[in-house]
Amino acid sequence: MVTGVILLAAGRSTRFGGDKRLAPLPGHQDPVLFTTLKHIQNSGLPCFVVLHKGDKQLTKRLDQQGVAWGICPDASLGMGHSLAFGVRSTQHWQGWLIALADMPWIQANSYRAIAAALDGHNIVRPVCIDAESQHHYGHPVAFSLPFAYQLMQCHGDTGARHLLKQSNLVTELIINDSAICKDIDKPIDLDRHSQ
Repeated sequence: MVTGVILLAAGRSTRFGGDKRLAPLPGHQDPVLFTTLKHIQNSGLPCFVVLHKGDKQLTKRLDQQGVAWGICPDASLGMGHSLAFGVRSTQHWQGWLIALADMPWIQANSYRAIAAALDGHNIVRPVCIDAESQHHYGHPVAFSLPFAYQLMQCHGDTGARHLLKQSNLVTELIINDSAICKDIDKPIDLDRHSQ
C-alpha cells in the first residue's frame, strides 16, 4: 500500500502579510516551506506539493530537489480545492496524509507513525496531550483509499472537516510531538513556536 503526503502550499498568506512559505525560520537553514518538506522527505514517504499560479520560483527549487508538484488552478477558492487537486493528482496512492506547509516543526517520525496507523479503511487523526492532560487535535490527518472520492469533492475553506465529523472510522492517534498543533499565521509565530 502506497501512502504519501500531500503538502498544501497554495495559500496566499494574507494574515502573515507576505509569502510565509519563504520566510526565514529561526534555527533552521531553510525557509518555512522547505523545512516542512525536509521533515517529510526524511520520513521516507512520497510527497506531492500543491502550489498556486505564479509559483515559478518554488517550482524550480522543487524540480532541483526531485519533488513532485502541481499547480492547483482554483487554489484561490480555498484549501478544499487544493486538497481535492492533490488527491486527484496522486490517485495511484492508497493513502494520503494531508499536511500544511506552515507547520515546519513536525518531525519525520510523526509522519511515519501517522502513515503506519492507516489500516486501509480508516482516517487517522493525530492528538497531542499537553501537561494539563488536555487533548489537542493536530496535523497531518491521514485518509485511506475508501475516502478518495470524498476527498476529491472537497471545496471551499473547510478542507475535509466534514469527513472527521461524519465517519465512525476515525482513529485518534496519540503523538508525542506538540508540533502537530503549531502552525504559522503571523510573523510572531516564527519565534513563538521555534524549538
